[in-house]
Amino acid sequence: MKKFLVVFFMFLIALISYGEMIYNFSQKAYEKETKYFKFVFEKDLYLYYDELKNVSDKLYEDYSGFYDTKPGSITVFIFDDVDFVNAFAVPQVNIIRLYINPPQAKMGLSTNVENWIPFVFSHELNHIFYGNMTNKYISWIPDNIIKKILISSWEPSYLHEGLSIYMESKYFKGRFQNDLFNMYLKAEVLSKEYPRYSLGSGASKDIWSPAGFNYMYGAIFTKEISEKYGEDKLREIIKDINSHLFFSTISTSFERVTDEKWNDFLLYIKVKYKNEYLELLNKGYDSNYKALDDSYHYTSNLKTDGNYLYYYKQSPGKRSGVYKGNKLILPDIRNFDISDDGKITYITQIENMNLLYLKCGCPISDTLIDKRVKTFKFIDNNRIVYTKINNGLTAIFIWDLRDSKIRKVLDWGKYIVNDFYYSNNKIYFSGNINNQNDIYYIDLNNYDLIQVTNDKYTEMNIFIKNNKLYYTANYEDNIFNIYSLNLKTKKLTKLTNHIYGAFYPVVLNENLYFLYYNEEGYHLSRIKNSDLAKESKIFIYKPKKKELDNYNKNFEINNVNKYKEGLKYGILFPYIENDDVGVIYAAISEGVNYGIGGGILTDFNEIIPVVGVYLDYYTQNFAKFKYQNNNIYSEINISKNFEFYLKKKNYLNINTFFQLENSKFLSKDIQISLTKNPYTINNQNYYENNILFGYRDNNYYIQTSTAFDIKTLKIEPYVYYDTIGNMILGTNISKKLWNQYFSILDGKYGFDGIRVSGGYSYNLSSKQSLWKLSIIMDFTALYWLNIPVPIFNK
Repeated sequence: MKKFLVVFFMFLIALISYGEMIYNFSQKAYEKETKYFKFVFEKDLYLYYDELKNVSDKLYEDYSGFYDTKPGSITVFIFDDVDFVNAFAVPQVNIIRLYINPPQAKMGLSTNVENWIPFVFSHELNHIFYGNMTNKYISWIPDNIIKKILISSWEPSYLHEGLSIYMESKYFKGRFQNDLFNMYLKAEVLSKEYPRYSLGSGASKDIWSPAGFNYMYGAIFTKEISEKYGEDKLREIIKDINSHLFFSTISTSFERVTDEKWNDFLLYIKVKYKNEYLELLNKGYDSNYKALDDSYHYTSNLKTDGNYLYYYKQSPGKRSGVYKGNKLILPDIRNFDISDDGKITYITQIENMNLLYLKCGCPISDTLIDKRVKTFKFIDNNRIVYTKINNGLTAIFIWDLRDSKIRKVLDWGKYIVNDFYYSNNKIYFSGNINNQNDIYYIDLNNYDLIQVTNDKYTEMNIFIKNNKLYYTANYEDNIFNIYSLNLKTKKLTKLTNHIYGAFYPVVLNENLYFLYYNEEGYHLSRIKNSDLAKESKIFIYKPKKKELDNYNKNFEINNVNKYKEGLKYGILFPYIENDDVGVIYAAISEGVNYGIGGGILTDFNEIIPVVGVYLDYYTQNFAKFKYQNNNIYSEINISKNFEFYLKKKNYLNINTFFQLENSKFLSKDIQISLTKNPYTINNQNYYENNILFGYRDNNYYIQTSTAFDIKTLKIEPYVYYDTIGNMILGTNISKKLWNQYFSILDGKYGFDGIRVSGGYSYNLSSKQSLWKLSIIMDFTALYWLNIPVPIFNK
């Protein structure tokens, strides 16, 4: 069994895995350089380079002043190949990856749709700068990548994300100014569990958080420190953390810089939020809405067909998906809509792309309507309106299911649609145009775009019945509650007054149904018609025609060079394989799509040269060659993953592994695995069925298995057969026994708990039984990594 025990090697494997995410080989990539950056982009995305070139170098110099460091040249990839992720950064190799995918209001990020790329760039650039800080204890190490790997071991994730949120909010309107994100913070601080910042310090934990503990607590700390003590003190605290070795924490640095107790500061935050909470209670806000069921966490998308409620529901110990009342009708689907006659449309994600389907009784697959869809809604029983994204632009279309014809009703532009609703030959929608979120409608008589509201607030979750427009808005005290606007009289009525927020209004049987939020997530609730608020005010804004800005998709670009991905990064690291030790030097390409390495191993009797290569191009290809005892030993691995959708999501994996001595095969292993519909319950991964076909050293084998949950115990029964004659029945089990999450040094390191796995198998051919049992402790180590340590394995 090979042992890859060195942190540097583990990081290298993780870095290689970024290749497919960061940049795939393309003949359409171009590059332009500024003083500090190289931008790599597709031809149709030159517009976004043009936006960034005017702000990037200035931000670089500002961040350099904040951190007192210069990371050197930074490569920024701008590509449009993911529909649901914003961006990421890899500080160790100075890479930023930007996705042209501006957010809807329900994501709680920002209103920056018009200037989305500079906004998200400011967030990711902070990761590069913070990840490039160093100190005297490691400055002697000649390799910059190794230094940055070591630095990441004492930069907790909540500070990475918190400082990035601080910067995005300083230069653009970011999460500090977002009322939905601040709702999550308020509920967390006021919960009995506060403070839980250690849960946001390393790899993700099996505890629910609406926006990630690292983002939430990072935002809380950077915001409160800067407001109470000023930005200079925040900088001093960050620099102090990084000026020590592994044992300095946010609490110790805070106390050194401010001369105040960290626990007193945490209490100060609690008291501040509590006082604001009490002021809201005195103003008449309610914190005790009654939940109708056990929905929680990310429950959302409340809909009706006029007879029943449908919604995406999460609840303890149950499979998530679309529920009709208490009945699961569409497992694992989150975004959906229902027509008056019961038709269902939904989005599923395949290979980083949103696909819109119409559920049907077809034998193989549901009806594919379109790709790269963001928002959608039934107009009537035969038509669907939806938005489609391309190159950072949005357009609105109508699809007629009777003839499958598609008509564009609003042209491409820099806008985002949150919700649709149809009434009186008008398509109403909540959307962000010119960085302002309002309600609009498209008049289907003449296809004019009409603006209904015009204000600084965010309106979303729209629903229309009996000429009343229901929606969620943050009109009062920065809290989202539900309002109704009489489209004839223009009277506006506030219907809910929840202290955290209420969302997704639906009127059914004269009752208002909605989801309210607290620290446990979103819960289904109801207000009877007789209990609705009586006070109204006149809504004075008059609808007016709105024109979209024109974005020419066929602009000319000049003075650009075609991008060629060359070798750029080099790293020297120790390497252990079996009982041999040595050192490896690896050269990695700029897009992390290929690399080559070489080095030596020794058992202290002989020197063993080693060469390795990898290439991520159509398939993932790894090869290692070792010269030992006058022979060349080769290991070659070629694999490919496919995602496809036939009523449910499926994963196909093809993997081949060969070992050779010179030109003679020592072993051959070929596997084809098909996994049907993977899903999760309580943060544990399951699947409906897996079938594995394999060939190993002249022996064919097949195994089929499934997985299900019984009171948080994961059970995987399987059947195995091979051409040697083995017929095996068995089952595997696994369970997290103890979720301790014991924190060390403010969460930099920690003990996450104990899990157990085991199984039983019986060979029908040999009539032999086999038991196995493993007990594993999980530890948080480094910024991104959990390390499992077996303490019993038999």
